[in-house]
Amino acid sequence: MAVFDPNRKRNARGEQRRQDLLHAAASVFGRRGYHDTTTNAIALEAGVSPATLYQFFPNKEAIASALASIFASRMADAERALDPGFSLRFHDAIHRLVDLCIRFNREHHEFHTLVVNAPLSAAARDEKQALGQAFVDFVAKRLRRELPTLSRRAANHHGQVALMIFRGILDELTAAPHRARPRLRQAMHDAILRYLEPVVRSGEQSRLQRAGAAKVRAQNRFANPSSRIIR
Repeated sequence: MAVFDPNRKRNARGEQRRQDLLHAAASVFGRRGYHDTTTNAIALEAGVSPATLYQFFPNKEAIASALASIFASRMADAERALDPGFSLRFHDAIHRLVDLCIRFNREHHEFHTLVVNAPLSAAARDEKQALGQAFVDFVAKRLRRELPTLSRRAANHHGQVALMIFRGILDELTAAPHRARPRLRQAMHDAILRYLEPVVRSGEQSRLQRAGAAKVRAQNRFANPSSRIIR
């Protein structure tokens, strides 16, 4: 049987074969889930022998990690490219982010089973973490745009909570029957915004209170000449 060599240099044909194997693996993972997928099933889907597959990947875990890395990187790039000029209102931006993430997971449902069930490599875990951080950064930056006095640490915390809400409902959404998914999608939007809206409102109220207090102080100084400095 052929032995996988991680240092082997591949020509264009070899790289295309690797991509074909990954494409076939994505199809099988999507149909069967991670645990019920075998390397033989992937080789059969790709139309190659298991020996050929093992020239490119040492085992199923390596295939899963390669796919998870690709999907995580692709999704993170899509999130970073969303509204780079901050042209959307806060609510619209959050809605767009959630829609993008739901759509990506719906179009690549094999990605969710890999992230949840596969023993990912360190590199794949790093890509997964970077994906989560892209979501957090998107939320945090928009919170700080709405509330310039909000600390980076606080904004990042709120972004992390929003991500936890998204991931929790996503687990239910992927397992739900088709007829129940629209309601769960709406619940995800509502849950994230209902968490974030009070943060924005409290910041706005604090700003108005500070502005009101400053106005009162100014009025008091004007009404009390003795409090003014005479030069």
